[in-house]
Amino acid sequence: MSLLWAVLFGIIQGATEFLPVSSSAHLTIFGAISKIREEDALPFFIILHLGTLLALLIFFFRDLIDLGKKTTKGEKESIKTIALIFLTTVFTGVLGLGLKKYVEKVFVSPLWASVFLIFTSFILLGTIFIKNREVKIDKIASMSYLSAALIGIAQGIAVFPGISRSGITIVASLFIGLSKKDAFDYSFLASIPAIGGAFMLDLKDIAKVTNTLGFEILLLGFIFAFVTGYFSLEFLKKSVIKGKLHYFGYYTLVAALFGFAVYYHF
Repeated sequence: MSLLWAVLFGIIQGATEFLPVSSSAHLTIFGAISKIREEDALPFFIILHLGTLLALLIFFFRDLIDLGKKTTKGEKESIKTIALIFLTTVFTGVLGLGLKKYVEKVFVSPLWASVFLIFTSFILLGTIFIKNREVKIDKIASMSYLSAALIGIAQGIAVFPGISRSGITIVASLFIGLSKKDAFDYSFLASIPAIGGAFMLDLKDIAKVTNTLGFEILLLGFIFAFVTGYFSLEFLKKSVIKGKLHYFGYYTLVAALFGFAVYYHF
C-alpha cells in the first residue's frame, strides 16, 4: 500500500466512522479499488478505528470526567446513566459476537456493503417523519432499561458493513423519545465501550500487519483518521440538532450505487 492510500483511508475512516454513512462500507468499497490484501485489510482498519476512538474520547472528555465524578459521589442520575450504557454494551456484545463469523464473510465484499447501505438509507430517511416529534424523555437518565437494550441490539446489528452504527443508534434513540442532543450524546457514549472492546478482541491481528504494511503506513492512517474523525463529530452534532440527519440517507443511496459499480468492475 502506498502512503497516499494510507492517507486516503485515514480520511475516509475519520469522515465516515461518525457520520451516519458507515465507515466499514466505505473501507470495503475503497479496499476493493486499492486491491488491499484481505489478510491486511482487517488489521489495518483496526488501526484506523483506534484513531477515531481516540478522537471520540477527546471529544467527550469533559462529559466522561463529569460522569465519572458524579458517579463516584453517588449521584443517582449518573449511576443510572452508567447502568444504561452497561446494558446497551452487553446487548451489543452478545449480538455482535454472535454475528462475527457472518460479518467476516461479507466484510470484504462491496456487494454486501452496498446492500446494507441501502438499508441504512431507509433508516436515515425515516427520520423525516420524526423531525418535529415531541420529546418524551427529558434526559438520558430517565430512559428505561428496555430502551437501552433496544439501542444495544441496534448497535449490535451495525457490525455488518454498510449499516451505520451512529445512524442506527441515533435514530433508535430518537424513536424512543430522546431529544436530538441526548440521542447524539447517548449514541456515542454507548459506543465507547463497544468500539474499545472490539479493538481489544482484534488486537492480536495488528502485529501481523505491521510487518507487511510498515509502521509509516499505520501511523499515517491513524493520524488522519483521528483528525478527520474529531471534526466529523462536530459536524454531525450540528446536523442532528438541526434535524438534518435524513440528508445523509440520500448520500448513502449514492454510495450504494457506487459500491455496486465497484463490485461489477473491480
